[in-house]
Order: sequence, then C-alpha cells, then structure tokens
Amino acid sequence: MLKTIIGICAAILLSVNTAQAAFITLNEPAMDSIFSQASFGSSAIDIRYGATTEIVAPDLLTITTGAEVSSVFGLHVGAANVVNFYFIDTLSFCGGVFNTGFAGCGELPGNDFVVESSIAAGGFGAELLAHELGHNLGLGHQGGGNLMNSSLNGNTSLTAGQVANILASPLVQSDSSGFFININPILILAEAVSVPVPAPATALLMLLGLLVVRRRAA
Repeated sequence: MLKTIIGICAAILLSVNTAQAAFITLNEPAMDSIFSQASFGSSAIDIRYGATTEIVAPDLLTITTGAEVSSVFGLHVGAANVVNFYFIDTLSFCGGVFNTGFAGCGELPGNDFVVESSIAAGGFGAELLAHELGHNLGLGHQGGGNLMNSSLNGNTSLTAGQVANILASPLVQSDSSGFFININPILILAEAVSVPVPAPATALLMLLGLLVVRRRAA
C-alpha cells in the first residue's frame, strides 16, 4: 500500500537541542489508556513495547530533508506488523514541508514514525506518540477536540469511526489476551555510549528550567 508522510501542528512544549538523542520516553500507561478509551468498547488495544534498539547514525539526529526521513524509516527493526518509534534530536521536515517547529513525522499508513526526544518527554508526549501511531494505523487529521487534530491540544479522544479504522489496520494483532500492537523503540545516537539510557523521570528532570518554546509535531 502506498505510504505518505504526514504532519501535525504547533503546541507549547519544553524543547532542547542535545548533543545526541540520549533518552527515550515511551509513556506506556498513557498510551494504553488512549487506546482503551470508551470509544474502543470491548476492543481495547494493549501497547506492547519490545527492547530498545540503539543505532549510531549521527547524520540522522537532525532531520531537515525528505531523504533523511526515508533514511530513518529504512532502519526498520522487526517484521512489517511491528511499529518502530525513532527518537532523534530535531525534526524540520515532514510530508514535503520544511518547518522548524515540527516535532514528529509518521507514515500514513505505515509502520514507522520519528519524534524529537525532548518533545516526547514533555507534557504532550503521550499525545504526540499516539497521534503519530494513529497515522500509522491509517488515520488522517481531523478537526475539533480529537487525538488526530492537526495541533497538539491536550485532547486524545477518538471517534467510533476512527476506532473502527484502527481495528482494521494490519498492525493490530490479537491473542488470548485481546488486541495488541507491537512496538520497537529505536534510539538514534551520535556515537556508541557505555552508560545506560536515563529513565524518563531522569530525562524530565534534565529539562527543568529550560526555555518554553513553540514547537510543531509532524
């Protein structure tokens, strides 16, 4: 199926450019909550994360072109029904558009998306991850108070129609426990490191006191 790249718009978030994308934030409880909200009824989806893969690719820590987006997605780890979350420093290109405010970019539909590490660690982090995953699951943008609004707006609701589209995605699998989506987190690094990746709480503490700026997700 033809894949396209799609973006979302601005929100006020904490952001910082680091030497390398040295942390990931998975927001698993919040992601599970978003994909088990009332509109899912008895078809709640469990978000299952695999082990983190670290890839040394310094040229991909800052994405400014479509070719770089394609290069990141070309690093896919796992089968076609496994989604990859890529964490980088900064993103300025998505869907044929250059914009320094972008914070994420995902395929529509597809099994890859990329986000800025610092934005994913902020207050809108779960919304950003779930929004981009929504694109992978076949959802386009929708106005109003909705997860797929083109802006990060603090609303993660999904309509019954959107849920039906999600459940039809080949990324949604099932077993005796119910529906689930497998996700492999991918950490892009400037160089190999010997220290552990900081826990999300530690990463958030590192961001305290930084300048609040207006960012866009993609």
